Amino acid sequence: MRVVQLSMMAGVLVLAAACGGGSPAGATRGPTSGAPTAAAACTGSGGTAVQAVDFAFNPAAATVAVGGTVTWTNAGAAAHTVTFTGGPDCGRINAGASVSRTFDAAGTFAYVCTFHPATMSGAVVVQ
Repeated sequence: MRVVQLSMMAGVLVLAAACGGGSPAGATRGPTSGAPTAAAACTGSGGTAVQAVDFAFNPAAATVAVGGTVTWTNAGAAAHTVTFTGGPDCGRINAGASVSRTFDAAGTFAYVCTFHPATMSGAVVVQ
C-alpha cells in the first residue's frame, strides 16, 4: 500500500512539473544553458502582438527590429506557455494574461507552447 502511495505521489509531481504547475507567467526558473531567467527576459509590454487562440499562435511568425518587443496574449480558455528553444521559458500564461519579450539581437527565435507542442509553435524574426 505504501509503495502505491509513493508511486502515485511521484506521478503527481511529474505531471505538475510537466504542466507548469506553480509557475506563473514571468516566474524566474533560473538560467538554462546560459539563457536569461524568465523574469529578466519576459517582461515589458507593447510592440508586436501575437495571440494564443484555438491552440495556435496567430501570427505564427512575427518580425521585429533589433530592440523590438513582442507581446503574447492568451485569448483562449486553456493555459499556454511561450518557451524558446534554448530558453527562456516565459512561464504559464493563463486565459486573458500576457507576457512580453524584447529582442536585443538579430536572428530567428523559435518557440512552442510546452502544453501543446504538436499544434502550437512559432518564431520571432529579428532584423
